[in-house]
Amino acid sequence: MADRVYSIITPATEFDLLTLEELKLIFGIATTDTSQDELYTQYITTYSDMIATYCNRVFAYEELLEVWRCVDYDQTNSMTRLFMSHYPLDPAYNIIVESPVGSPLDPTDYVVELKSGKIELLQSSQEPIGVTYAGGYNLPAEAPPALKQACLFMIRYGQAMMQRLGLSGIRGVSHKDSRVMYFDALAAKAQIFGPTSGVDAASNLLTHYVRLEV
Repeated sequence: MADRVYSIITPATEFDLLTLEELKLIFGIATTDTSQDELYTQYITTYSDMIATYCNRVFAYEELLEVWRCVDYDQTNSMTRLFMSHYPLDPAYNIIVESPVGSPLDPTDYVVELKSGKIELLQSSQEPIGVTYAGGYNLPAEAPPALKQACLFMIRYGQAMMQRLGLSGIRGVSHKDSRVMYFDALAAKAQIFGPTSGVDAASNLLTHYVRLEV
């Protein structure tokens, strides 16, 4: 595995994958109903962060410098492959590749794949290799629909879990005019750890967005 150190040049200010208005539209909540805006905003921020952690990446658009060392060199194809941490790459940004740092390469010496964030150096490289670029999504507007849907799935599941925690295990026995309430631990377990279709659906969507270290 290559050794990579990156420093943010221009950090993102927004990391949420969807807006409160989008959530209300999908959940069928009137835009005039603001009674739970604070709660839903917290849900959005929390689950957006959970998704980013699960996918091992920052989805927000940022400008940064990555410096690479101990990179594997493909002797068969005479090239070095670098996978940027933030992607897709911004095609309008002037990407600068240096090998070694301080010696910019001519753009004809490397190939850029914007969608995956892959950069292929077409000649033998000298380390450390530096790449200055910008990548990611301008959130929440540019978040892919699949990521928005995964976030909505997670929020729905979180709501269901909270409701189950509030009611789980409470049972009652009635006889004539008497009624006894008690806590059923087995029933509580079944409710809390019951169907997780929302989480499974979100995981299936997020599989395609996970960043693997190389």
